[in-house]
Amino acid sequence: PELRLDPNDPRWVLPPTLDSLGATQWYRDLPLERRIEIGKWRMANTIKVGAAFESILIRGMMQYIMKLPNQSPEFRYSLHEMTEECNHIQMFQELVNRIGMDVPGAKLGYRLISPVVPLVSTTFPTIFFFGILGGEEPIDHLQKDFLRMRSDLHPAMAAVMQLHVAEEARHISFAHEYLRKRVPHLSRGKRFLLSMFVPVMM
Repeated sequence: PELRLDPNDPRWVLPPTLDSLGATQWYRDLPLERRIEIGKWRMANTIKVGAAFESILIRGMMQYIMKLPNQSPEFRYSLHEMTEECNHIQMFQELVNRIGMDVPGAKLGYRLISPVVPLVSTTFPTIFFFGILGGEEPIDHLQKDFLRMRSDLHPAMAAVMQLHVAEEARHISFAHEYLRKRVPHLSRGKRFLLSMFVPVMM
């Protein structure tokens, strides 16, 4: 019962300390019902965008592991990570459905390039793994802030964030370790490409 989502729950109001829109005077001057509605929409859309990012990650990693040699320990771990990411998408979509806001998720430009981005994983896997960190690190930081600073966070949202933070810690650690081992052995040309792409992604 405590996970039930009440459409009029004031816990959906955006916090001024953690959300730039929630910090605006315009938002704070709105009636409570409108602030709840906007807060629900914003949280649901953010979750939907997260699901779209996980989808790109899964497709890229699937491309990547198909080129790995037999006996590669990366194959097993990467497949395990993709399984967890599939579970995250299910979890995110279930929460969006329960919140009840018909949100679009990622913007059109993001959706248009999403089929192309995974192809980078086979041509430039180091750029792809930097891209993974560029997407996962900020989301991880934001979720930890919400869990730390919002004692009134809705239990359903808190449960999703706690599980996601715990599992993403492994994925982030794997990407860091992958890059720490691989980047020093790249050719000068590939390191130059990294120096151009990574600042843009991060």
